[in-house]
Amino acid sequence: MDFPVTRKVISQLPDWVNQFAGALPAPKKVAVQPHGFRWDYPIHNAEVVQVAKAVRMASGIAAALRLADLGFTVECAVLLRTVADFAAEIIFLAEGLLGDHMTAAQTKFVDDYFKVRATSPVELDEREREYYVGRRDIEAAHKRLSERAGVSAEEVAKIAAFLNKGYDSYVHGAYQTAMELFTGETDRFMMAGHKSATYHCISKTSVAGKLHEVVVALEYMAITRKMQPLVATIDAARLELTKSNEESGADCEGA
Repeated sequence: MDFPVTRKVISQLPDWVNQFAGALPAPKKVAVQPHGFRWDYPIHNAEVVQVAKAVRMASGIAAALRLADLGFTVECAVLLRTVADFAAEIIFLAEGLLGDHMTAAQTKFVDDYFKVRATSPVELDEREREYYVGRRDIEAAHKRLSERAGVSAEEVAKIAAFLNKGYDSYVHGAYQTAMELFTGETDRFMMAGHKSATYHCISKTSVAGKLHEVVVALEYMAITRKMQPLVATIDAARLELTKSNEESGADCEGA
């Protein structure tokens, strides 16, 4: 069995995200000088940020699974790190929406998200240096949610830090991540895809594990929007994913 539940849930993500997007006012065309246009929502709020992050999150984890299938194991891990960030940011904003009160950090995060990018090196150079909301503020919101749920906030933070540290090494091209692609069979680096079935399986296991974070983030979105049928659908998918045990690594034994 090649991670059938993981594949099934990932295939459902676009429909869920588009349901969230469909609840927003339709994007409008905004002129871009000297020519062309870009799409922009007529409202700029936390819900729009979440939808935009969810789009990238769903697309990212689907791409990560494809990379795992093709054997691009280290690049799969790079994408999974960004997917984790998107999920964490969605939940960070959901914490404020659940309490009907956005913290200063959450408000700044939303405001910063909609700042228009500089259109030239000169314009960027003339702008004041910008400081963005950091991981500590995002983690603080996660801790508050853990405490509300009666879960050890310190234990959750410890596990998240360990996972993020491992994935960060792939993002930054740590030595060991390059050496994963070396094979003594040919004394060459495997830059067109890892040849080991075990590594392929480990990457798919990582996708299954990260998919839990994706689904939880989307479930928070459905809860804060009071979209009860979608809450039930996503919750059922989360439970099915948990019961599948595909994130355990058991499927990789003997690979």
